[in-house]
Amino acid sequence: MKKLFALLLSLVTISGLAQDNKPSWLKSLGEHFHFNGYAMAGWQYHDKSTPSNEFSVDKIIFIADAKLNDKFSAEFMYDFRKTSMHELWVNYRPCEAVNIKVGQFKTPFSIENPIAPVILETINLTSLVTTDMVMGSNPLMMPAGAGRDIGITVYGDLLDKKLSYDLAVMNGAGRNCKDINSQKDFVARLSVRPVKELMLSGSMILGKGNVAVHKNEDGVNVCDAAPGVTGFSDNGNFTRNRFAAGCQLKTKPVNLRAEYMWGKDGDYNSNGGYATMSVNNVVKKLDLVASYDHLNNFQGVQNRYTAGVQYWFYKACRVQLNYTHHKWAGRDGENNILTQVQVAF
Repeated sequence: MKKLFALLLSLVTISGLAQDNKPSWLKSLGEHFHFNGYAMAGWQYHDKSTPSNEFSVDKIIFIADAKLNDKFSAEFMYDFRKTSMHELWVNYRPCEAVNIKVGQFKTPFSIENPIAPVILETINLTSLVTTDMVMGSNPLMMPAGAGRDIGITVYGDLLDKKLSYDLAVMNGAGRNCKDINSQKDFVARLSVRPVKELMLSGSMILGKGNVAVHKNEDGVNVCDAAPGVTGFSDNGNFTRNRFAAGCQLKTKPVNLRAEYMWGKDGDYNSNGGYATMSVNNVVKKLDLVASYDHLNNFQGVQNRYTAGVQYWFYKACRVQLNYTHHKWAGRDGENNILTQVQVAF
């Protein structure tokens, strides 16, 4: 790990040298490679948790982009906080309408999942339903996958970027994991922009998951991690489908994103949705943020309300303050105060 960190630090230092001071081979390297990253840290208070408050460092991300020529590019993303590789892929772009990406990358499902954390408006980042459907909070959906998987995708823009598409075949096991069965996930997403500011999007994942199962007293295959869910085969395979439909409005004063998602795990159906809005530059570089999200799955019904502000003090660097009220059906709600500093280079 120390050697890897030293190498990455050297690369970042080299990339920052004045162009006139670089030898020719370093100039060539700088033309093909770009290094960046970001870190997120903050303090949180939860009135129903023990301990009730803590400081935390949530992400330390390093990204290396390589543009080999006009047709080939690659990316490596590593999280030093969790000592885990996030992404590693190679992309071939014969034309704007067709790109072919192979490796580990974000599953092209929903509007929200592919968005970079440095852009997402709330400190909690993705909504409850996105986290459940594709990020890994649902134990039946790629635990700890962080919305990433291994596979191949074909994507591109058509009609002067008014139409975008993604078609992917992926393992369905999550990041840094071997496949868990012989079946693959088929992922498709279609986005339409009738006007520059508005995007309408629909996406789906059709696949089969696999978990450890045993027979209950009635002889039905069940999974301890998902009580109440049935429809598992003897080898642990089960139908795992996801669907999403939503819209995104981006203007200078207001950004709005909303989606509804539904899924099928075995014989169990789940659903949820969210709406997130930011009012930008209320005061110079200060945004107001509000979000509501809802999730109904085998773990119960949840609702979360978020209000906050964010101040962009330098390019992609910001300070955030959020208040959230998280309510589970049949339980008292939890009040949270979240703060975060984001630094990016």
